[in-house]
Amino acid sequence: MQKQVNRRALLQGMVGGAVALALAPNVLAAYGPPPGIISLRYNENPYGPSAKAIQAASQALRKGAYYADPVQSDLFGAITAKYQLSLDNLTLSSGSNEALHAAMVAYSKKGKIVTAGLTYSDHVSYSKRMGVEFIEVPLKEDMSIDLEGMAAAVDASVSLVYVCNPNNPTGMTLDGDTLRDFCRTVSKKAMVLVDEAYNELVDEPEYTSMVDLVREGENVLVMRTFSKIFGMAGLRVGYGMGHPDIARLVTDNLMAWPNSVGLAAATASYVDDDFIQYSRDKVIKGRAMVNETFRKNGIEPLPSQTNFVYADIGRDATVFQKQMAKRNIQIRGAFESYANYSRVSMGRIEELEVFDKVFTEVYNA
Repeated sequence: MQKQVNRRALLQGMVGGAVALALAPNVLAAYGPPPGIISLRYNENPYGPSAKAIQAASQALRKGAYYADPVQSDLFGAITAKYQLSLDNLTLSSGSNEALHAAMVAYSKKGKIVTAGLTYSDHVSYSKRMGVEFIEVPLKEDMSIDLEGMAAAVDASVSLVYVCNPNNPTGMTLDGDTLRDFCRTVSKKAMVLVDEAYNELVDEPEYTSMVDLVREGENVLVMRTFSKIFGMAGLRVGYGMGHPDIARLVTDNLMAWPNSVGLAAATASYVDDDFIQYSRDKVIKGRAMVNETFRKNGIEPLPSQTNFVYADIGRDATVFQKQMAKRNIQIRGAFESYANYSRVSMGRIEELEVFDKVFTEVYNA
């Protein structure tokens, strides 16, 4: 009897919860910034996902009871066709963070990891908590990545070198041939992991990318994500391209794989050239607006080729972040020891018009 009562209570609770969810107003308001808040802090694409991605995701949701292997094959086919690669060159993960961390954990068994002193670091911080040892090379005075310093740090104790290009949070892009020469030289000693999360936004995507080194069989892994220009940060899909041995090692160290809904959306958006160009145009226009906001207030931003802008605002960036938050605009505070540098991500054009007004008022108050 007790089991029947418990089961009945459980079923009633489940049904009641489902009804409550269905009746709750504005359930989807929990996703994204709250009404009245402008979010310019996470490098998302507020224009995505594309209509084709949303349609594909909706169709995939109806088959959510099944694993996503067929959809994975479709996405792999699109990637290999675009970059003239083989299936064994690819690894797929739940957002690029998962594969970035898997690579660091796998290679940390062989030695230390070299990174720039200021770079994208969510996976680095997580790897540090797991005992991975890092060598961090400070940026140059102009805030660019010090490739010469990183190369000099690579010795027999180093197994992996991580380069984010364009770099986050600076937004600055390394010259393609300079990075290519670096990769060819350093990869003879350690695997070079190049994080190209923002590649679709740079001035010359093919020239800047190191995918050609993957085709040549170099000891290089290139990571990409659907969280940026594709507007799918909440759907968690990332992929890597590398020598088959590298791709297999990373795959073997993954803990999670993408969901079927995210994969369906990724496959549809990957070939949606119109949406990609639309998003790119919006980002470039918005970036120019943010640069102008900084400059008219006497601030010279770093040269960004991403969907964010980084600048020395001459005051505590975290304090300024809180002041902006009081006016309903969310930006990032200080990164690492760069206390006066502020990062502003792209929002919709109309949101950046509000940002311009509020930033100027708060900055000059």
